[in-house]
Amino acid sequence: MPPNDNVDFVVLSDEWFGLPFSCKHILRHFLAEHRLFWVETIGLRAPGLNLYDIRRASSKIFSWVWNKKIQENTVPDNLYLINPLQLPYNHIPFVREFNKWLLVKKVKQSQHYSQKKAKVLITTWPFVANLVGSFDEVLSVYYRVDDYAEFPGVRRESMCRLEKELIRKVDMIVATAEQLGDLDISGKPIYYLPHGVDFDHFSMRRDEPITELPIERIPSPRIGFFGLLSSWIDFDLLAQVASQEPGWSFIFIGPSQIPESDIPKAPNIFFLGPIPYEELPKHAHYFDVGLIPFKINALTLAVNPLKLMEYFAIGVPVVSTPLPEVTKYKDHARIASGPDAFREAIKKALDEDSSCLSKMRKEIARAHGWEQKSNQFRRWIGEALERKIGLSSK
Repeated sequence: MPPNDNVDFVVLSDEWFGLPFSCKHILRHFLAEHRLFWVETIGLRAPGLNLYDIRRASSKIFSWVWNKKIQENTVPDNLYLINPLQLPYNHIPFVREFNKWLLVKKVKQSQHYSQKKAKVLITTWPFVANLVGSFDEVLSVYYRVDDYAEFPGVRRESMCRLEKELIRKVDMIVATAEQLGDLDISGKPIYYLPHGVDFDHFSMRRDEPITELPIERIPSPRIGFFGLLSSWIDFDLLAQVASQEPGWSFIFIGPSQIPESDIPKAPNIFFLGPIPYEELPKHAHYFDVGLIPFKINALTLAVNPLKLMEYFAIGVPVVSTPLPEVTKYKDHARIASGPDAFREAIKKALDEDSSCLSKMRKEIARAHGWEQKSNQFRRWIGEALERKIGLSSK
């Protein structure tokens, strides 16, 4: 991979200081050698009239008006956050072109942006095909982490069309799930890179806080989940299991996109709300079982849940619905469908867990650290640069 005096990266992705996501985990390891111009674009869909969307929209507007006011010591060296004004309703051609003009102008006006440096464009968003080539990049990469056309509230036909255009334009594709790499493309490299984990962050118990954590007051066994609470979680399944096992505590940590009326309510179901990523392991180490209770549909069949390796790093047993990327670890995670089977899987996870099994899970996670994933990603980019333009580290 060429050194930092040869290549800069322009990254189109989610907010750096938002929820943890794989693109950030991978690319933060580039910062020691490369400059990243991190462009925080708008999301997949226009905001709706719900608390989660209103909060996100308010945060985005605040960041445009006050330019984030980020403390200098919170941003790593070589990272330059760019937050251009963008209009919603990006599916409208005129709006897309206007947003493109605003975004490209903002990036190129960055005081650290240099036309003399070779550029590599990386995007996690599927709707930015019109931006490919706008930065005179020598290589473009689509890091495909979800089947975005299947997301709730997304205009499916429009998203499919935009993503196909992007796939046609980029030089290479890196997919986090095998199904995401199953594309009808000839002569274009497609690589499979499953998610990793910040092993040190999740595997080590942190010093106990001075004040008691809320989760400590919840009786065990604690059946836990952390992550975004959205429509792909099978709350009907969980509500049935919770009603059958009133002595189990079901704990949910994370921000919610679910209407209040759709959230199950029971004496043994607890919602702790969002907890900062830095504090998450303190709470998750109280889990007796970690859940991945996703509905099985077109969206989740292509999901590689970050929390699988995070649960493994903690050492906690995992019970999941039959997601293809989780089923690959069926010897180390319990896979079940339906309330009765799911309940039985949790019971066995509680009854049969041991320190030996916990150690095995941790060793799996250790082998999938983000640094290893980042190094693989960098190798593929370096090979592509050499194939395309003969750029080397000389």
